[in-house]
Order: sequence, then C-alpha cells, then structure tokens
Amino acid sequence: MFAALTVLHLSRKGFGMNDDDSSTYDLGPMGMSVEDAAKDAIHPVVAAYDRDGDGKVDMIAYDRDGDGKADKVVIDEDGDGVANQVMLDRDFDGKMDFVGIDKDQDGDIDTAKTDTDGDGFFETTRHSAE
Repeated sequence: MFAALTVLHLSRKGFGMNDDDSSTYDLGPMGMSVEDAAKDAIHPVVAAYDRDGDGKVDMIAYDRDGDGKADKVVIDEDGDGVANQVMLDRDFDGKMDFVGIDKDQDGDIDTAKTDTDGDGFFETTRHSAE
C-alpha cells in the first residue's frame, strides 16, 4: 500500500481542456475568475471560491458522478495559482474519504490520508518515501 502512494501522480494535463480521460486525481486549472471556473473544467463544477479575495479561484468543488453534490474538492492552499491539495469522496457516500497533499508541487502526492472505515475520521496517513 505504501509503494502505491509513492507513484500516485497528480496530473495537471487538464489545463484548458475538457478531457473525457480525466483521472479522479487530476487537479485541473486554478487561478481563473470565479465566473470562469466552469469553462473547460475537468469535471462538472458545483462551486468555485476565491477564499483570499484576490479575484482568483483557489478552491473548486466538482461533481464526478452527476448527482449535483461535491465529491471532489481541489485547493490551491498557498495562492500561487497551482493546486496542491485534493479531497475525494471515492465511494460517493457523501463523506470525503481521501485527502492528498502535494507539498512540494512536483505533481506527486507527498501525504495521503484515508478514512478506511467510513466513520468520517482519517485513520490512515501515509507519506512518500521521497
């Protein structure tokens, strides 16, 4: 299980494209205006936020299964226009059960947290070997 974490890659290839081959872990674009967030999005957008008031999106909630509810949230935590965190409801039960963080923005998840038993708490934390 730990080895799988070290090869998990956060793709940024979705920038500017609406690609049917988008991975669950694709980050997609960041830094656009809130009004433009849904244009060419990698998944349908539920909401987009400018949390720091600089006029650029730094958090996007996506609906991957078409039920109108957010099941993927991508965050640009440091405001540099590049996403570095993804949260997922992988089993579509309404609870986020995975958090992946790319601390050094190299495209690989450095820390992954998972809710392994569905109780809403992240029991497992894994760090990459790099």
